[in-house]
Parts: sequence; structure tokens; C-alpha cells
Amino acid sequence: MKKFYARIPIWFWLLLFCGIALGQVYFLRDVVMGDAFIHFVFARGIAEGQPFFYNSEFSAGSTSPLWSALLAPFWKIFGMKIVWIVKILAGFFVVLSIPLTFVASFKVSKNKNLSLVTAALVATSFVFSFWAAKGMETPFYVCLVLLSFIFYLRILELEKSLTLEIALGILLGLGILTRPEMWFFSLFIGIPLLMKKGGRVIFSVGLPALIIFAPYYFWLWENTGQFFPSSISRILRARQWATEWNGVFFTFEIFKILLTKFLLLTPFFLFFFWQREKINRFVFYPIFAWLAFHAIFFSLIFPTTEGYRYLLAALPFFFLIAVLGIFRLPKKWQTPVLILAIVGSCLISGQQFFERLDSIENCEKPFIDKTRREVGIWIRENTPPESLIAMKEIDQSAFYGEQRMLSLDGTLDTRATPFVKSSNQLQFLKNERPNFFILEEEMYREYPDWQNSNLLPLADDDLKTGETRISDGVNFKLLKKIKSGDAESCSDFSQEYFWWIFEVKYF
Repeated sequence: MKKFYARIPIWFWLLLFCGIALGQVYFLRDVVMGDAFIHFVFARGIAEGQPFFYNSEFSAGSTSPLWSALLAPFWKIFGMKIVWIVKILAGFFVVLSIPLTFVASFKVSKNKNLSLVTAALVATSFVFSFWAAKGMETPFYVCLVLLSFIFYLRILELEKSLTLEIALGILLGLGILTRPEMWFFSLFIGIPLLMKKGGRVIFSVGLPALIIFAPYYFWLWENTGQFFPSSISRILRARQWATEWNGVFFTFEIFKILLTKFLLLTPFFLFFFWQREKINRFVFYPIFAWLAFHAIFFSLIFPTTEGYRYLLAALPFFFLIAVLGIFRLPKKWQTPVLILAIVGSCLISGQQFFERLDSIENCEKPFIDKTRREVGIWIRENTPPESLIAMKEIDQSAFYGEQRMLSLDGTLDTRATPFVKSSNQLQFLKNERPNFFILEEEMYREYPDWQNSNLLPLADDDLKTGETRISDGVNFKLLKKIKSGDAESCSDFSQEYFWWIFEVKYF
């Protein structure tokens, strides 16, 4: 059996793993995450000669300007079909992440079998494939992180590495333009490089990175007076922390992921530390710091519905440490434990995969995708082109609506942020004076920060189309009420929700 296994070339195994990962992306092709449409809108602006304009207004809301720029040529060619083209891009980067995981693992372990197991676990991880298939920048970002780590390890091996250092700087700069977390990854590998190679890396690595990302951040500062994207500022200033119940709840959710999706791997991840021996701190300390950053930072800040996708850049490293733990077992235990870990993880992922397919069909598509698309099309067809539309979820609705958007949660503009925490969003409307207001009932009733909003009373079942409500000098006239899916077919929702579209006038 071992001889048969040994005869199978590595490229065959990697192709098999890539096929498994690509197959999952294909079966998840029917759903694109709402936030992906924000990038589509920015891509449309870039393609139409208005870079980082969000439906005709400049916005600092993009956390991934590079991803929006990469999508712009596809918008130019395919237009609205970019919703499906982005799935092809997701598949490409998911496939690319498999051999990159193998190479990074081999650089650390010098063991081909261990590296193949790590690549197999990434390929069969439902968490990885599901969030990568959502149309976001995530799989592209994972590839940049893995490639940067590979270059970093190669630089450590060489006496002279100027070309590679410049290349690493370029990768880090591109990574920072793809996800803000790359600042931390750059720090985690930058400090060891400084210790190993001396002060020259400030110029050989830091300067190329600066040349790549600085123009966008300078442009951001020049146009908005802020250094961080609006969505980052909004999260840091107006979303939950550990002191609030949602932050604590999501910290529990992180452990629930480990205990369900990675149940058979977590003990060996911990075993690696328990059986630790002398390790190369230049190799492992950046990995430990990267994993700790994700476990702490994202568990305490991001809500449960958003945080999972940001863990993807840490998963290959989590799997690597877990497999290293397995390979530290006595030799007679390694093979059966590996089989158990891989087969068990595949079974868990498979069960969750088919559960999610059902959820996509009965929950995500009718409750989220279809409704938001319908709202956007109604906006485009029933409101004047110069209108300003105020709403919380500025994704599919903005993409299909093509009108100027006022984000009530501060995604596009941080002016909204203080009013989220104070729950006085009516005052924000009075300040900004949008022409139309769209209330997504499910968001206001389910999210803690929105349950006390003084706009929620407008979701009144007794209010009929054409009727008005007057609140503090603002007249809200109900124009349209759109049902958001069918709660009977979706266990994720306990009641019917609606989208309420109001025309707004001020006295």
C-alpha cells in the first residue's frame, strides 16, 4: 500500500485537491454575498472613469480597493454579468491557494506528506470553500498572504536576497490594498526580517510596499480627511466589543467553529504546543502571532455573520500546526490519526455543505438576494436619477438601483456612526435630507445596535401604501412594502420581514 502511495506523484494529489475545492465553489455558485456587490459598484465607478465613486459620489468605503480595481476590466467587458464572472475568479484563487498551501507547508516542515495533508485539509474545508465562493476578495487575499509567507521563508534561507525582498515588499503593498489586516501580517514578518537581515529591509521591503499602497491612502486622506476606510472606522467606533454581549457571543462562536468544523484537528493543534521542542522562532513566531490576531481581534469585533470569512487567511496556518501536531505523535499512531482527521473533517464539512445548500435555496436567495435585487430595481425604475436614497444595506440595492446612497451604518461615510450608537438615526436623516428612506425590518429587529433606533416604529403593519407618518418634523410616505422571503421555508427566520420604502419630506 505504501509503495502504491509513493508511486503517485505530488502533482496528481494537488490536482485532485484542487478539483475538490473547485467542485465546492461550483455547487455554491448560486449565491453571492451582499458585501461583494459593494465592490461591484466601486468597480463600475472605476470602469466608467469615476474611481472609487459609489454611484456618482466619492466614498472611502472600500476596504479592498485592489479587488475593486481588478474587477473593473471585467465590468467593462461583461457589465451586470460580473455577478457570475466573480465566481470564476473565486474558483481560480481557491485553486491557486491549494498549491500555495503545499509550498508554504513544505517550507516549514520539509515533509512532503505533511504538506499534502495540510493542502488536503484546506481543499476539503467547507468553511474555506463556502466563504471563498461568496464573491469577495477573500481567496485572492489568502493567496497573497501565503505567497508573501513563502517569499519571507525563502529570504530567511538566503544570504543575498535583494530581489526577493523587493518582491516581498510589492506583495505586502498589494496585500494592504486588498485587506487592512495585511498591516498586521506585514508587522509579524517585518520584525523578524529586521532582526535577521538588519535595517536595510526598511528600504528593500518597506519602500516598495509604501510605493504600492501610499498613493491610495494619500488620495483617501486628500478627499475625505480620514486615513482609514469608512467601513473600518465604522466597525471600530460603532460595532460591538468584548464588553458588549455580541462580542462575547462571537468569542463563543469562534470556539464553536473549532469544536464543530475542526473538532478532530483542534486537539492536535494544542498537542503541538504541549509537545513543543526547540523551534525556529523566525518561522513559527509569525504564524503564532497571525493565528492569535485572528482569534482575538475578529472574535471581539466582528458580528457572527461577517467574521467567518476573515478567518480564511489564518486557516492554512491553523491546519499546518494541527498536522505538525499529528506528526509529533509516535509513528505507529500517525497513519490512523491522519486518516481519522482527514476522513472525519471531510464528513463534517460534507454534512455542513449540504445543510448550507438547503439554507442557500430557502433562506439566502429569497430572503437576501432576491429581495435586495427587487428593492434595487424598484429604486432604479421609480425614483428620479438625482435622488439620494438612505438605507442600511447598500449592496445589491445600490448595485441594481444605481442611485446615490446614504449608508445609515457609516459604511460609505462615517458621519452616520455617532447616530448608530445613539439610536437617533432620525436626526441623521434630518441632517443629510435624503429623498427616500428604505427600512429593512429584519436588520432593525435582529441586530442589537438597531433595535432601539427611532426609525424602527415606521415598520408598522397598520401603515398602508400611500399613508404617511410624521415624526419630529419629518414626513414619511409609504411607497412600497416588499416581503422578504417566506419564514415557513427557512428556519433561520422566525417571522416574516419586509422592506419598507418611504418618500421623505422635511418641514
